[in-house]
Amino acid sequence: MRRDFLFGIIPALLLYCALIAQSAEPRSFYDGKTINLIVSTSPGGATDVAGRLVSRYLGKYIPGHPNILAQNMAGAGGIVSANYLYNVAKPDGLTILAVNRANYLEQMVGRPEVKLDFRKLNWLGSFNRAPMMITCRKDSGFTTIDALRGAKNPARFGEGGTGSISYVFSSLLGEIFDFKVKHVTGYGSAREIDLGIERGEADCRATTDIALVRPPWPIWAQQGFMVFVVQQGPAKSRLLPQNTPTVYDLAPPTAKAALSLMDVMVAYTDFDRPFAAPPAIPKDRLQILRNAFEKMLTDGNFLLEAKKLIDWDGTSYLNGVELQNKIEKTVTQPPEVIKRIKDILKESS
Repeated sequence: MRRDFLFGIIPALLLYCALIAQSAEPRSFYDGKTINLIVSTSPGGATDVAGRLVSRYLGKYIPGHPNILAQNMAGAGGIVSANYLYNVAKPDGLTILAVNRANYLEQMVGRPEVKLDFRKLNWLGSFNRAPMMITCRKDSGFTTIDALRGAKNPARFGEGGTGSISYVFSSLLGEIFDFKVKHVTGYGSAREIDLGIERGEADCRATTDIALVRPPWPIWAQQGFMVFVVQQGPAKSRLLPQNTPTVYDLAPPTAKAALSLMDVMVAYTDFDRPFAAPPAIPKDRLQILRNAFEKMLTDGNFLLEAKKLIDWDGTSYLNGVELQNKIEKTVTQPPEVIKRIKDILKESS
């Protein structure tokens, strides 16, 4: 009878001990919390799509599985939200930003509206590569580099701001190929620029090849509404017509110095969808966020959605440490390089 008693009570004691041990385990900081994921653009563009995609999956890989709320904070081509992250957001690991990938250039050239050091943000990682191109309305006449160079009135490029990817790339190619650019800035999103093209407010835009996977670009390409003038290179995009020349195909020998600047000025094509947290967040929370971001990139459903929405190949990404090092190396340049970048990015008169 005593043996039966022991056989009955021992499992109960083990269960009780397990429950006590479980209750003694510390709760994750993120348990019951909400993370605010800020999107640096207006709704509708690729940055917005990518930010909301991450908001649906990242919490799954953070201990405690916090809710993640995505909201837009557009302005100054992404600088408004970057300033907020750096100067206003609490460094508690509950605010992250889908960053405009080219904003670091505005810091490099000393734009007065930039109130942060991008090197001091805590970078979580990035996914996708997205090479650039220049494309123009067919009826604008700006269908080749020669046409852009020989135009009496410069082509109007629709852009977000002076630090936007469109502004950077169009200015750089204007330098390489010796044509003038009329920057039409102030658009809040990629979709707004598309509408500006449709309304005839702009002739051209510099954008990524990923534009071709979202409306109205497939229809525009099919109807010949837009002409693909040149692509970044040196490797050709799998999305663009294969007869689209690269910058390297067309650049004259005298442009060698300007071409070398592309490593700095379009470094962002290697980190297409970067995400960051404020400076000075606790190291353990930063590591949690970085680990979660990298694990998210292997999620089967995330991969499917990312392929469908932004044509991610599922393999090109930078983890948090790699992106931190990339930003540090890219932004830290000698004065002569900074001067060249300033010259290229100066406002057109």
